[in-house]
Amino acid sequence: MADKIGIDFHGVISAAPELFASFCHEIRLRGVEVYVITGGPRKDIERYLQKYRIEYDEVWAILDFYEQQGKVEFFDDGSFKVDTLLWNRAKAEYCVAENIRFHIDDSNVYGRYFVTPYCKYDIGSGVCEWDGLTVDFRDAERAAKEVADFIIRENKRVSA
Repeated sequence: MADKIGIDFHGVISAAPELFASFCHEIRLRGVEVYVITGGPRKDIERYLQKYRIEYDEVWAILDFYEQQGKVEFFDDGSFKVDTLLWNRAKAEYCVAENIRFHIDDSNVYGRYFVTPYCKYDIGSGVCEWDGLTVDFRDAERAAKEVADFIIRENKRVSA
């Protein structure tokens, strides 16, 4: 089974596409799959990732997931509504279901539902922090090494 990380799109990748293009390339070189986890819609996110040449293995969108389940209410003005609790827990539940080992996101709201390590990204500094680990994405190669090494340590801890 491959190691996987999750990266939020809005406020993370979209805030620094060049940084995350480099990071995603470097982390994939280390054998870690990149899952872009977003509100959606998926097709718009995939277009953006292609435009900025951001490597990824999967895109998962909350909107598309709940639309397939019939849990989205669409309005004539193009807006939509999904139950707030369903929306806020969706990323955390997806990470558990897909065995994602580390997630990078900028939202305080989503973080409270995670059991997967949740690295809180700061747009201003280009850094995320989780439980004493600080990852600076301005140095993509080092950031990829730190995250990959963290996953290896976690895998050893869990299997011990």
